[in-house]
Amino acid sequence: MVNDEPILIAPVSNPIRQEMGDRAEIANGLVSCSLKRKRPLMIEIPNVLCEIPVDVFKERGGDDDPVCFADSGVGVYSLKGKKKFMEDSYKVFASANGDKKFFGVYDGHGGSKAAEFVAENLHLKIFEMLETTSEDKAKEAACKAGYLKTDEQFLKQGLDSGACCVTALIEGREMVVSNLGDCRAVLCRGGGAAEALTADHRPTREEERRRIEDKGGYVEIHRGTWRVHGTLAVSRSIGDAHLKDWVMAEPDTKVICLTPDMQYLVLASDGLWEEVSNQEAVDVVMQSCSEGKKQLVRSSSEKKCRVVYPCTSPTPLAKSKRIRHPTGRKMPTIQQKRREDERCCENGSPPSKSRRISLVKQTKIKTHFPSNENEVLIEKPPYDGLLSACKKLADLAVNRGSLDDITVMIIDLNHHKA
Repeated sequence: MVNDEPILIAPVSNPIRQEMGDRAEIANGLVSCSLKRKRPLMIEIPNVLCEIPVDVFKERGGDDDPVCFADSGVGVYSLKGKKKFMEDSYKVFASANGDKKFFGVYDGHGGSKAAEFVAENLHLKIFEMLETTSEDKAKEAACKAGYLKTDEQFLKQGLDSGACCVTALIEGREMVVSNLGDCRAVLCRGGGAAEALTADHRPTREEERRRIEDKGGYVEIHRGTWRVHGTLAVSRSIGDAHLKDWVMAEPDTKVICLTPDMQYLVLASDGLWEEVSNQEAVDVVMQSCSEGKKQLVRSSSEKKCRVVYPCTSPTPLAKSKRIRHPTGRKMPTIQQKRREDERCCENGSPPSKSRRISLVKQTKIKTHFPSNENEVLIEKPPYDGLLSACKKLADLAVNRGSLDDITVMIIDLNHHKA
């Protein structure tokens, strides 16, 4: 019997309805996650960081291009790193009579003012001291006095920047090498052996640390590097007025007698030496310069293969007799005929048959070429070994991760020996 009475459904409260809904979803195989990940709070950036202009770290236009310099016996390549401004500098200078030649590489820090000032004044002060000193070790004393005088004048500028230096003064068969800071001079001897002529002035050296502490200073590690008062990573430099009581400007100087086995001298800032060892630098120099010499020899052999006909008579003719052709036309004189043969020689074509016969009949005279004729005939090859070696070294340091400014100078000692 069917019950026709209506069924009354009571309203279900919200909590019960929610529970019933959850059970229904679970029964249908749908699991809903009641714990949702909340969005993190917005990071508040301090205003002091927001005020830094964006274009401060943009590289400058043409000023960032590498600087190349090549002259007889020296090559330089200077490359800006990731700093805002280029802080390296260099100098190549010779005395008025050419008997003294000066080479220097300068690595600035805290700005470029110190390196620029040293590049303009250090060599002049050293030459001035050479003229006034009369000691037995005049060259060594003059270089030290020139460094100290330059430092004294720069401190009067009231600037806080500083500069590390490495210089070489060549006169006759003697070379004076001086250095401050972490710029370095490396000598390349015959066979490709590297020899460091300078030692870096760093606070980690026992004698340097002891000297600083004896004067009341201290050395501590900061950002992974030992520094004077936790700021400067070198213990000697020109400038750095705020640390001048502990960071002195007296260089290490030595006089070296040049010998035939000394081939090249490499002067460079620490942007190179932090990534490239002394022997690696010498290997690159030897390879690049040997390639340049091979090309020079090849160019010389090509020049010598040319056939040059002598176009001048050993004895000048007193008169030029003019002969007439049977038809009445004037025949060319002997001198005119010779000029025609000379023009043929210049154009590369051989002289006429009569001229060749006359040359055979002439007295055989041996032509002695001057010792420097090869230098006159051989054009300068497009491949410059010194400059190419400088660029290869700088690129090698950059590829290994160097972010500092890099300046490399290579000097051919064979060219500058007296």
